[in-house]
Amino acid sequence: MRYIMMDVFKTSIYISIPIILIALLKNKILSKYTFKLNYMICVLITLRMIFISSIEVYLPFEVLNKRNNTLRSIAYISENNGNIDDFFNLIFYIWIIGTVCVITNSIYKQIMFYKKMKNIKYKVEDENIIKILEKEKKNLKVKRNIDIFKVNGLSSPALIGFINNKIIIPNKDYNQEELKWILRHELIHFKRKDNLLKLLLIIASAIHWFNPLVKILNKYFKEQCELSCDEKVVEKFSVEEAKNYALVLVSSLRYKNTLKGTFCSSQFNNYEINLIKSRVEGILDYSRYKKGTSISIFIVMIAVISIFSINTMTNQNTAYASESVVSTDFKSIEDEFVNNITTRLTEEEKKQVRIVRNEDNSPTILVGDSEAFSINKSFVKADK
Repeated sequence: MRYIMMDVFKTSIYISIPIILIALLKNKILSKYTFKLNYMICVLITLRMIFISSIEVYLPFEVLNKRNNTLRSIAYISENNGNIDDFFNLIFYIWIIGTVCVITNSIYKQIMFYKKMKNIKYKVEDENIIKILEKEKKNLKVKRNIDIFKVNGLSSPALIGFINNKIIIPNKDYNQEELKWILRHELIHFKRKDNLLKLLLIIASAIHWFNPLVKILNKYFKEQCELSCDEKVVEKFSVEEAKNYALVLVSSLRYKNTLKGTFCSSQFNNYEINLIKSRVEGILDYSRYKKGTSISIFIVMIAVISIFSINTMTNQNTAYASESVVSTDFKSIEDEFVNNITTRLTEEEKKQVRIVRNEDNSPTILVGDSEAFSINKSFVKADK
């Protein structure tokens, strides 16, 4: 458990660095680049949060007896470390409880949302709406069947679900142009699998619930998800079309939202005035943003390297044995270890081997006048 918690804390520290940079640079530097780039940064940080460094495998001693010149050290769990282990056990259980609470709360909200919506949604069978949906699906090369529902008390259209996605829209009349843009927006969310990415963010946030910086990432992730979706919708729009699209976005503010959407739904609009302002500004001035292709490649490389380096740092240079080893006869383990070590020496080295006893009666193997190997009850090292 100690090693699990150390890996979690270490990963949390790593992801804190880019989150702090986002908070410091989002208005001065990141705002000059496309929302797509900013959204990709959020997704990469989220994935990195989930891929904590590899958890150590607790190996039985019998496996270690096999000849393996790559094995450099063997660390035993000592009975003398009881206080430290108890502390980390307590931290581990607190972390587990916090993680379960965050996930349970998210699941509860999701269930309540669907429960409230169950009796106030109506499947759309209007041929005009279905025709517009099929046309937009064809333009975006979406082949999956997606149903549309009208929902009372909803102010903004949204894409709901993770696998069997559905589009929900307020129970009010839209003209054909408004429907085209609304459905295109939600289909882009579907095509990018934004709801699944939001689910990953919930899992990552649950793992790192103790890190206050995760709240900053959650908010920025949500903002960039919607902004980048708008960006995709209007990328081929004329100035007039972009203005009309922005008006549709603003017009939904007039409707009262009595059914609050969950985090794992992609809404066309919400009531955060600052975000709506940013979306309108982004729609009307899309061309001024830099694509940042080279930065994108660099960020991806950093993310991949960070995962790889952490996993290899804890590779089989050190192997941790289970507690059952401690309770066995240490003398037999000692003899087996000494025999195993001497078999790795050359014939010339074997002639110079001497075994001396330390104050605690543990052996030290000397090759000539040089110490080659030593062993004691809490730590074994092989420095050849």
